[in-house]
Amino acid sequence: MSKGVQIAIAVVTVFAGAAWISTSLSSESGTMTYFANVGAYLDARPTDAAPGTRPSRVHGFVVADSIAKDLPAGHVDFEIHDEMATEMRLSVRLTSIDIPDLFKDGAEVVVEGHYADGRFIAERVMAKCPSKYEAREESEA
Repeated sequence: MSKGVQIAIAVVTVFAGAAWISTSLSSESGTMTYFANVGAYLDARPTDAAPGTRPSRVHGFVVADSIAKDLPAGHVDFEIHDEMATEMRLSVRLTSIDIPDLFKDGAEVVVEGHYADGRFIAERVMAKCPSKYEAREESEA
């Protein structure tokens, strides 16, 4: 077998292996499903009869006066809603008491977890840092 054929076989084998690895890593099991907001998640969430085991991310804003820390049980309960549609709320239970410093009423958050028992069970909460800079309004000269 000539050296050129051996190189071609090696290249094809490497590309086939890379394609197989990327396909197996991007299969549906274990991948994160992204939802733009609470409304989209509520429309697509699984029912209570078949709790979702697929991890998801949901973006929303913490509902005022909804944060309840249960230190003995080791979890935090709260609700989130869309920025515009405040009537659509998602009940969230964070399975830890470690919350971000910026987590407070009205904070913009992304929760990671799954839906079960009528609520979103979050393993992680990320709070967005509010912008320190506001767009300057153009004044008339």
